[in-house]
Amino acid sequence: MIKRSIILSLLLVSLFTGLSLGQTDNNTSISETGSTNEIIPSNDTADVNATITAAGPNLNYIWSFTGIEIDPITMVLNQEGSELYGQAKYEPEGGKAWNADVLGSITENEVTLTLTAQKDKELVTTKMTGIYADDTIAGSFTQISGGKKIGSGNFSALWVSPEVSSYSPAIIEEPKVETTTPATQQTASTTPAPEILNSIEITESSFLPNPITIGLGTTVTWINRGSKDQEVAATNAAFDSGIIAPGGQYQYTFSQAGTFDYYSKITSSMTGKIIVTDNSKSRFVDIHQYADKVQTGVGDISGIPI
Repeated sequence: MIKRSIILSLLLVSLFTGLSLGQTDNNTSISETGSTNEIIPSNDTADVNATITAAGPNLNYIWSFTGIEIDPITMVLNQEGSELYGQAKYEPEGGKAWNADVLGSITENEVTLTLTAQKDKELVTTKMTGIYADDTIAGSFTQISGGKKIGSGNFSALWVSPEVSSYSPAIIEEPKVETTTPATQQTASTTPAPEILNSIEITESSFLPNPITIGLGTTVTWINRGSKDQEVAATNAAFDSGIIAPGGQYQYTFSQAGTFDYYSKITSSMTGKIIVTDNSKSRFVDIHQYADKVQTGVGDISGIPI
């Protein structure tokens, strides 16, 4: 009985002494100071640092893109992580310049850029997809405008400067707007248009001048100064102009003397009158027929009375 107690005691002692004095039962190391309050993990901190992802390519430059337009496109790119944004400009020799906004991204070495430009009166979008390698970007592009594909092809880009703050947009010439000064307006309004002899203006509500008197064989010209079609006709059916468009004319030569009333077939309240006189009779009288009624003038060698 006593021997069993001794053997049991020896087994318990050997069990507890089997644990290393420098370890705890949770398999962590105790510092050399012997303090159990400072526990160092068994994994190395170098392994943690190795898990940090390496930084991707840096595209924060001013670039020159070729292949999209005839001349190179200059583009400034700003990068925040994988996001890209900036501006672009096109300044061809002897052509029209334009500016554009740029938005894109980079994933590993794959670059995607979208360029939006106002060219004259059209909005043009260019989508570029390329690969970054050896300080260059190369790939393909597609252009659309008004919902239609207008171009596609390949492009390449090379960075030209890291000083992105030195970029400046292209200078766009504004279209010239011709303005008329008040003095010019006054001159234009007071300068009458060349007159057409024996003409009648057709306004929106009347004939001017009205009435007019002309000689036999005179040609009269009606001019439509209104904003709608007109048609003039004589009440005795002597003439009918047919449709006279705004700014158009109609001419008629009067070969008979008399009074001619006319009207507008479009606006019946508009009426006019033309008086044609016969000027073929001489206004001079042969005074020989009155020789016996007047005295002979002194010194008149013609023998014709005064």
